[in-house]
Formats: sequence, C-alpha cells, structure tokens
Amino acid sequence: MNQKVKKIIFLFISLIFSVPAYIILHEAGHSLVAILCGAKITKFSIFEAYMNYDGGVFTETSLSLFNIAGMLLPVLLSIAYMMFYRSTSVNQFYRIFSFIALVMPIGAIGSWIFVPILYLFDMAPAEDDVSKFIVSSGIAPWIVVLGAITLLVSCVFFAWKKKIVQNYWSAVTFEV
Repeated sequence: MNQKVKKIIFLFISLIFSVPAYIILHEAGHSLVAILCGAKITKFSIFEAYMNYDGGVFTETSLSLFNIAGMLLPVLLSIAYMMFYRSTSVNQFYRIFSFIALVMPIGAIGSWIFVPILYLFDMAPAEDDVSKFIVSSGIAPWIVVLGAITLLVSCVFFAWKKKIVQNYWSAVTFEV
C-alpha cells in the first residue's frame, strides 16, 4: 500500500476513534460530578454530545466543578497518556493517533480562553460550560483566561518535551 494512503488512513482512523472518545470523556466529566452530588444520570448521548441528570444537591463549588469537569477530565487523562507515551516507538499509527487523541482535549482548552473574552463584552453564549462556570464560580473572566492559557501552554510544552509533536510531524512528513 502507498505510504501516503496508509498515513491518511491512519489519520482517518485516529479521528474516528478520538472524536467519540473525547465526547464520552467530556460528558463523563460532567456525569461524574453530578453522580457525586447525588444526581441520577437520565440521558448520556455521544451523538448529540450532552448528558442530563435528575436530582442532586449542588453547591456553588460543586456546580462550578460540574461546569469545568467536561474540559478537565479529558485534559487530565491526556496528561496521564502523555506521561506513558513511548517517544522511541517508530510505529506511524501510534505517532499519528497519539497526536490526534491529544489535540482535541488540549485544543478544547481554547474555548476557556475565547469564551471568557466574549463574556467580558457580553457576547458569550449563556449555555456554554465556560459561561456557566464564570457565573457559578464568581471567578473573573480574565482569571479564567490566564488559568486556561497556563494550562494550554503547560500541556503543549509537555507534549513537546515527550516528543509527541515531533514524532507526529515525522510521521506525517514521511520521515521515519
């Protein structure tokens, strides 16, 4: 099989697995906090990317945690994955999959930068997790932006240090 075609197939397979996995982890983050607050999960949809719950006792703190957990669980699991990443592996699929699987959760941190800026100008979507977090936590939007930038830079730095970015680039530029 042609190497270019093979790498495109690897990229496609990585996306097919990574997108649903990210959605599951995002919604599982919300669900985990809801369950810990005594709620019952009534709906968990991968295709519609949402979950519903019934009941539960939420404080300002637990509600804030509920809103941030959708981003936090996938990011924490990405950091754990990076810790066990084998940078010496020359398997092209492993290199491509690892990068794609990490880009989504780490990229999702971007909304925690962008939405608070919109919030400062009264332009943020009210039903967004970030907007709800700002309201429930009372944390100033610019502090949310600074925290998100710090987390994003730390994750990118860690991915670079673990050679995930370099190995991906090597795989897709047809180097071995």
